[in-house]
Amino acid sequence: MWTGHTGGVAPVSVPLLLLGYALALPIGMKLNKVVAQQHRLALLGHQIGIVLAVAGWAVRGRPVMAFLHVLWLLGARAWFEMTGRRQRGTVSPG
Repeated sequence: MWTGHTGGVAPVSVPLLLLGYALALPIGMKLNKVVAQQHRLALLGHQIGIVLAVAGWAVRGRPVMAFLHVLWLLGARAWFEMTGRRQRGTVSPG
C-alpha cells in the first residue's frame, strides 16, 4: 500500500474520491428515474464517478471499500439493463 508518506493518505486519492462522488452522487440520488427512463448518458456519468471512487479507495489501500463500490456499479448496471429489456419486451416479467 502506497500512502505517500508514513502514516498518511495517498494525496492522489483525495481528488479521485471528491471528483468520483461529485459525479456519482447527484445521479445516484435520481437513479430510479434514470433507470425507469433509460437515460444511458446519465448512467455512464454515474458509472464513471463510481470508477473514480473505486480508484480512490484502491489507491488509499482500502480494497473492501473499492469492492463494495464495484458491487454497486454492477448492480446498478444490471438493474438498468433488466429494466430496459423488460420495457422493450425482450424479457417476460416475473
